[in-house]
Amino acid sequence: MQINTQSAVRRNVELAKVIFLREFRSMYKRTALGPFWAILSPMFYVAVFIFFRLLFGLGNPEGYPMIPFLFSGLSLWMLFSVTVMAAFPALTGNAGILKKIPVSPLVFVFAGAGTPIFTFFVHWLCVEGLLIFYGYYPTIHHILIPAIALLTLLFSIGLGLMVAAIALYRQDIIQVLPSVIQLGLFATPIFFSPAIIPENLQWVVTYNPIAHCIQMFRGIIFNAAWPSPEQLLITVGAIIIVWMLGLPMFKRSTRYLADVF
Repeated sequence: MQINTQSAVRRNVELAKVIFLREFRSMYKRTALGPFWAILSPMFYVAVFIFFRLLFGLGNPEGYPMIPFLFSGLSLWMLFSVTVMAAFPALTGNAGILKKIPVSPLVFVFAGAGTPIFTFFVHWLCVEGLLIFYGYYPTIHHILIPAIALLTLLFSIGLGLMVAAIALYRQDIIQVLPSVIQLGLFATPIFFSPAIIPENLQWVVTYNPIAHCIQMFRGIIFNAAWPSPEQLLITVGAIIIVWMLGLPMFKRSTRYLADVF
């Protein structure tokens, strides 16, 4: 039994690796800049956010340098948003494999998260370079950055499982998902400081796990501060909830996936 389990795990890992490499190559195929788009894409957002900050005169209570402040928030947000939106396409695009190999459909969702993970680490290196340029040097606290990314990823995959499970029955959610993600972008303190949010709207940040991940990330890189237990508790609690809801939904809806696609 143990040998069979190890063999299944090895098969799933190898399959996820193959799918990730295939998707990664296809993403940058026939592009002049290739993976450099992973750096250029958030820079467009940074330029737009700087315009909005100047247009609306948004304050900067903490006094952090604007570019690394914006880039740090965007790096985690893009990890979250792309992972959530990639779950359903990764599932349907690889469902035919189930007719040939007995694997869990979860493999496809995890493989779909491979490119966002790669992109985040590219962004992280860019953030570190920007921080050094502005005089913020790495500290021992930076060892927790991969953990913050992991929390973001787990929440994203859990939410992606829910989206994929619903979309297999009603694809209306796929039509509305980009708009919801876009609204979430502006409801999360990425291009503005949480300190300027009115008190009656603070709940938007308090119950937003991605906002807590971004705040923990910024606390580490700008203040050399360890994440607070409250932020960790809310984030881990949100992850547990989405997985408790998303995983059973996903398993039920993908039971006959090979027959549908």
